[in-house]
Amino acid sequence: MKREKCMTTHPRLAELLAARICHDLGSPVASITALLPQASNPAAHDILLETAEELRARLKLFSAAFGSGDELAWAELAPLLLGAPMAHRVRFEVAAAGGQLPAGKVRLVLSAALLAAEALPRGGVVWISDSGGSFVLLPEGRDAVWSPTLVRLLSGGSMELAMAEGPRRMLAPWVVSQAAAEGMELSLALSGGAAMPPLLMTPVN
Repeated sequence: MKREKCMTTHPRLAELLAARICHDLGSPVASITALLPQASNPAAHDILLETAEELRARLKLFSAAFGSGDELAWAELAPLLLGAPMAHRVRFEVAAAGGQLPAGKVRLVLSAALLAAEALPRGGVVWISDSGGSFVLLPEGRDAVWSPTLVRLLSGGSMELAMAEGPRRMLAPWVVSQAAAEGMELSLALSGGAAMPPLLMTPVN
C-alpha cells in the first residue's frame, strides 16, 4: 500500500523511469541490431552473443530494481548488479550477509546501488552492506561525488523540481520515493574525515 501511495503522489516518476530504462537498454539493442546481418562471421557472432548476454543481465537487474519483483536472498544482489549499465567501470562489492529481503527492499537497495555508481564518473567501487536491517552504500573512486539532486532532496528539496531535471537524474527521486514507501530514512553520514560520505538507509522509528 505504501508503494502505491508513493507512485500515485508522483505520477511523473513512472514516465521518467520508462524513459531511463529505454535509454539504458538502447545501446545493447542497437549493437545487436547492427550485428545481426554479420552473425555468420565468427568474430561478429561472438560479440553478438556477448551483447545478448549483457542485455539479458540488464533486463534481470531492471526487473528487480524497478519492477514488482520478488523477495531475494541478500547473496543474490551481487550477481544482479553485474547487469548495471556502468558495470564496465564500477565494481559492486556486496558484503556477506544472510537472510532474505522483501521485494520492496530489494528494489530500494539495487536502485540505491545504481545511484551510488552514478557518483563515480571515473569508475571505482560501490561498497554495500546490511547492518541489521539498515543499509550502507559507499562509492569510492576518483572524483566521487553524490548526485546534487540527491543532496538537495535529502536537504528538504522539492520532489517536483528534482523530477523536472529529467530521466538522466531520475534515480535520486526514485530512491527517495522507494525509501519512503519502505519506511526507511535516507541520510549522508559525515564522519571520520572521509572524503565521500556513505548513504545510510535506516528504518524509521
